[in-house]
Amino acid sequence: MTLQAETIEDLRSRIHGHYERWAPRSAALAVKARRSFPGGDTRMSAHYAPHPLFIDSAEGARVRDVDGHEFVDFMNNFTSVILGHADPEVVRAVSRQAARGSAVGAATTSQLELAEILRSRIPSMEQLRFTASGSEATLMAIRCARASTGRRKIMKMEGGYHGSYELAEASLVPLPGLAGPANAPDVVPVDASHSPSLVDDVLVCPYNEPNAAAALIAQHASELAAVIVEPVLGSMGMVPATREFLQALRDETAKHGVVLILDEVVTLRLGVGGAQAVHGITPDLTALGKIIGGGLPIGAFGGREDLMHVFHPGERRPVMHSSTFSGNPLSMAAGAATMQRVDEALIDRLGTLGQRLRAGFDRAFERAGVRGRTTGVGSLTNLHLTDAPISNARDALQGMIGAGAVGGLLHLLMLERGVFGASRLMYCTSSPMAESEVDHAVSALEDSLAELVPTLKQVAPKLLR
Repeated sequence: MTLQAETIEDLRSRIHGHYERWAPRSAALAVKARRSFPGGDTRMSAHYAPHPLFIDSAEGARVRDVDGHEFVDFMNNFTSVILGHADPEVVRAVSRQAARGSAVGAATTSQLELAEILRSRIPSMEQLRFTASGSEATLMAIRCARASTGRRKIMKMEGGYHGSYELAEASLVPLPGLAGPANAPDVVPVDASHSPSLVDDVLVCPYNEPNAAAALIAQHASELAAVIVEPVLGSMGMVPATREFLQALRDETAKHGVVLILDEVVTLRLGVGGAQAVHGITPDLTALGKIIGGGLPIGAFGGREDLMHVFHPGERRPVMHSSTFSGNPLSMAAGAATMQRVDEALIDRLGTLGQRLRAGFDRAFERAGVRGRTTGVGSLTNLHLTDAPISNARDALQGMIGAGAVGGLLHLLMLERGVFGASRLMYCTSSPMAESEVDHAVSALEDSLAELVPTLKQVAPKLLR
């Protein structure tokens, strides 16, 4: 397909039209899905224009859609399927457990098995509790901090995502004109559902700014229950935290008796003990999810025993945590079968593949003459259509705004070349992958950029070097 668009809208129309003709069954299912789901999908993160692909099956590092196209899966359900799809050992573990029962209203040995695996890997998690999702894990960690400190306010990072509830989504997107000063951002509700009390409950800190973080913590210490942070800023572009920034958070929270929560829902895959082990940071509480469930729904939170004691049923007024599917045996079985194999050698291999992917993507941008770059660490990678430095959410958002519709179009072109990634241009490596899959993704980016460049010269020259 030769693109000779005169405007960005023409370019979008051409690529969308070709995509819909290329995936007609997905297009038809999208029309049908809009009758059941608002916008045609049941989760915001998986939606993109003109419509998402409908996946029929998945095995190893590959997924297949209803139109028969096969893709190398660099999304892994947003980083959660580290061993790939339908891993034989995980399938056997889940099948054995399903035959014995999928959920019971009682304690099981499977809960204890996975808990002991996690505690052995993450020494800061002296005690823990399972949840049904990462969102629930971060929520309960915050409630633990509030109950144990008697304070109410939390501090989170601008651009940080910790799940689907008000506190977690505050200032997820630092919208220009609303976000306030860079060194002390304003609280920006992500949508109209948020309560006005959000402004009173949340303090927003710029990411990777240790001096600003220390000043904000010191200023609000008397009312601050917790600081929650992702060691890699996930939803806003896989931007790694500096060790200096994380250490400043640790030092200042310890000084003022504020609970430090590390959200390692994504970053546990960066080391046997997660990013906290990589950076040498010991948090008070940790939130987990994604890979610890082996592809099934799960979450977990835990930390210092004295903090977790607020959930002890023997307390006069314990913090309520009652969730029907927390610690369900299927997730426990899949999680144990997975985590027993996610060792240092596997993590190092995935990190090496991730580095090869980032280096290849960066070369592709340079050769195409496109202003682009990668961010990420280990097995986590994100593309950005800017060559400016990216160290926080505002940097990432500025790149997205500058790229306009082109980022979404690049995602579609990559799909058509057999590379399945997130629409926000996030890609990660998984254990069934080898260098050949990584090199295929790099070639796909090269071809996609080659298709875009002639039109970009006419309609978006600012995106070219």
